[in-house]
Amino acid sequence: MKRLFLILSITFFLLASCSVTQSFTLSNNGGSSSSDIKVDQFFLDVLEDFSDFTPQGDYSLMDEAMLNFSDRLSASSSSSNVILRTDGKSTRYIISLDFTSLEKLVTDLNGGKGNTILSITDNKMTLNLSYDNYEELESVIPFLSDSNFEVYGPRYSYGMSEEEYMDMISFLLGEEGPEALSKSYVSIEIETPGDITSVKGAMKTGSRKAVYSFPVVDFLTLNKPLTFTIQWKND
Repeated sequence: MKRLFLILSITFFLLASCSVTQSFTLSNNGGSSSSDIKVDQFFLDVLEDFSDFTPQGDYSLMDEAMLNFSDRLSASSSSSNVILRTDGKSTRYIISLDFTSLEKLVTDLNGGKGNTILSITDNKMTLNLSYDNYEELESVIPFLSDSNFEVYGPRYSYGMSEEEYMDMISFLLGEEGPEALSKSYVSIEIETPGDITSVKGAMKTGSRKAVYSFPVVDFLTLNKPLTFTIQWKND
């Protein structure tokens, strides 16, 4: 089962062409989160072709990956009301939850190891993921260090241009791979408990809302840090 989870998660997060919208609503005592994941059918087909495993019952490989991930979230003492919804076609998943501390949730997921990726104070949120602290993310999501994934991720791809990376994907997955991957974006939407006073790296979209977006290929190479900082007034 551990091996199955590794391969499924690898495909879900990184080989699959996904559009991910991650929303955080922050409050003075925690907040809530919603993840909306849309998966390209091409990469679902790739997963089925590459996998040596058969899903259990009526679940697809993607279903099992998402169920495992939601179970990990539910196991944290900082989370509650974890709900997983799907379209029944393995092409869209929505995970929602409440949290008392987003930083503590990350700490629970990485087994209590160091965290320099995410920082939240009473009036500031900072995300800073780079090649230098990528190993911390590997602790949060252990499959990232699995040998089946590394060839696609920053450990091997750091320093590649986007064109070079797309050439590699074309060679490994066929001509449809780069086109599907080029449509893959991650969007992080943040709603703050007070009026925003400063935004760096993200875009302010309302008095208490901001958004940070990046192509998935930027994560797969990490040639430049993925970073933003948002500050707000305390009510």
